[in-house]
Amino acid sequence: MLQLFLSYAHQDAERVRTFAADLRRPGIEPWMDYELKLAGEWNAEIEGRIAGSNLVLLIMSRATEAGSPDRFFRKEWDLAFNAKRRVLPVRLEECLLPQTLTPEMSTAITSRQRADLFPSYEEGLRRILRFLCETKRTGVFEETFSCLGPDNTDWRMNGWQLDDADSSGRNSGSIHAAARLSPAQLLPQTAKHTAAIDIDLPGRALMLRYRRRTALSAQMGGAASFQVVVDGEVVDAATHESPAEDDWTTRAVPIPERGERRAALELTVSASGAMNYFPSAEAWVDDLRIA
Repeated sequence: MLQLFLSYAHQDAERVRTFAADLRRPGIEPWMDYELKLAGEWNAEIEGRIAGSNLVLLIMSRATEAGSPDRFFRKEWDLAFNAKRRVLPVRLEECLLPQTLTPEMSTAITSRQRADLFPSYEEGLRRILRFLCETKRTGVFEETFSCLGPDNTDWRMNGWQLDDADSSGRNSGSIHAAARLSPAQLLPQTAKHTAAIDIDLPGRALMLRYRRRTALSAQMGGAASFQVVVDGEVVDAATHESPAEDDWTTRAVPIPERGERRAALELTVSASGAMNYFPSAEAWVDDLRIA
């Protein structure tokens, strides 16, 4: 779990509450201390939250630019740097650092990667989420399919699309594809859609874990299937003869050990028919992890 501490000026509380809600994802837990600030008291919990955070987001605005050293957010910034917490400056709007910062802290902040939530809030949020997903990754590969798009930018979708169906229920989504035959074309016929991404695999034993839903249907003379392929090898599959998966199913399968390599991970739905147009293959995939 990636624990985030959001530090901000009280004038920006409403905007930061919206930002915090949008950040919350599987494995990402933001925390803001607006209730404690509204009480007008400094609380020991703040120090503990900062010390226990993986990342402190310095939420900057015109209100922080004019902030004096005795402001709550300034105390939080000092605590974060004294505790040697990793920080990410995030600007809500065009602004400068507070002039009252020490030269050392100013240099430390400007030398770090910065994120802006303007001029496009959605694009800025998407970039921050992808940075956070990479920061929290503990294995070889992770993909939760954020509601703003995949966490990883190099997916080749080829008929797959982002979908609202989600196995985690926390501001996330999945990808979905449906392969169906076309009555406008002659039989025999095959429909196939493949989502793919290239991954660097280390030379050791690995497990692929993911969640899926499938709807695979085929009558006589037809076939419908879903496959997960790594570097040309099928590592997991389902067909129209497999048990129905109307709800999310968690899968865990080994990846063949073939040494260190760059391999394509492929998700494929396929339907084919020689006698009728009714075979169809539909699948949803979420929460992919390789470790």
